[in-house]
Amino acid sequence: MDTQRTSSAELICEAATRLFARQGFDGTSLQAIAAQVGITKPTLLYHYPSKDALRAAVLENLFAHWRRTVPQLLEAVTSGHARFEALTNELIRFFREDPDRALLLMRELMDRPVHMREQVIDNLRPWLRVVAEYIRTGKRIGQIREDVDEESYLLHVVTLTIATLSNATLVQAALAPEQPPHAVEERHLRELRRLAKVSLF
Repeated sequence: MDTQRTSSAELICEAATRLFARQGFDGTSLQAIAAQVGITKPTLLYHYPSKDALRAAVLENLFAHWRRTVPQLLEAVTSGHARFEALTNELIRFFREDPDRALLLMRELMDRPVHMREQVIDNLRPWLRVVAEYIRTGKRIGQIREDVDEESYLLHVVTLTIATLSNATLVQAALAPEQPPHAVEERHLRELRRLAKVSLF
């Protein structure tokens, strides 16, 4: 495999994620993405033949992470509380590592709800089934609350995490504008973890 090609494709995807998140798909040109990477537009089109193909690759990168990571986490960690911590921490880590990921998903869900519904069905349903089965097992052995609606609970946690990390400036202004942003974000995420945990156990 040509590592230069792979590296360029990854850089293009990263730049597209950033610009699509901040300016929207329609508000971002291929020329702007190429300029961010430091390449020409024809070079970008060599890797991704159209803007739609690039958007599809950006979303695939986001969803592929969860298809790979969730089964690994569930296999590696066996106890109910530890699994909850591992999954919640990974969800927060992934979106906190690059807040543009959360912003991109929020924007796409608003701008293209029909297409994103198809993406969610294709990509998140298998993940939801795996984690929902873990919750059902926990309910059967008395570790998890009987009244938890597995899939709905999971979607609430994912939605809350994405909304929290895509609205960092709003959270900062509402909670404590005088405090450092990192401290305010940590405070808000700590409460999110607590809400998720007490709803489950």
